Amino acid sequence: MKLEKNLLPLVTGKAQAQILNKNFKEALTTFDRALKMSPNNATVVFNRGVIHQKLGYYSEAVADYLRAADIQPKNYQAHFNCSLCLKRLGRLSDALEHINSALAYSPRNVDALYNKANILVKMREYPIALDILKEAASLEPDDASIKEKIKSVTSEFEQWEKDEPSRRKARELKYAGSGRTQLHGYFNRTTTHKASSSSSNQAHSSSSIRVCKLTPEQPAAAATPARAGAGDDAKQSRSRRQQ
Repeated sequence: MKLEKNLLPLVTGKAQAQILNKNFKEALTTFDRALKMSPNNATVVFNRGVIHQKLGYYSEAVADYLRAADIQPKNYQAHFNCSLCLKRLGRLSDALEHINSALAYSPRNVDALYNKANILVKMREYPIALDILKEAASLEPDDASIKEKIKSVTSEFEQWEKDEPSRRKARELKYAGSGRTQLHGYFNRTTTHKASSSSSNQAHSSSSIRVCKLTPEQPAAAATPARAGAGDDAKQSRSRRQQ
């Protein structure tokens, strides 16, 4: 067992070399081997989650990030990355919960605020999303990407409000003859809005994901911020933020 632990840095070093060569599936196998040597190593678990995320295995990535957060409860990056994967899976409420956890440990983190706003936009909670973006802008007033995001969300919100009469008419047709009223949909919407508002009152990523380095002196170091995402998650001016 002691010999295996001594070999752990060599194994994780091999995995990082495989990542540099974009051999992600081979790196995944190597991290699996490393976890057999050190099952409760938060850094190795987190790094395997990063590889799962890179490969688009979002459910597996979520499982790894949750495990890393269990081992290191204050692991901001595990909650942050978990939120990104949950958003990709369409689990917006869970994604919001984990981005709030990340903000609890790093309340002035602009990237986390930006991604929280993105989740709220997906949930059609435009006013709350705009408040979050304005908070991010106050922390980084010269960031043009945040200003552009505020403009785009404002425009989307205005269009959403403009289209409300059409949606109301569609609801009237939907509920006609169903035995239910529009109040059913209204109260559902109100409940969701209140839940999101409550969450927002809690403590306030590109293709080159970086993994944590493992050294013999620090076998379970806090996770190095990953820069995760591709496709619609990529951002030109600020690669750490996700769309």
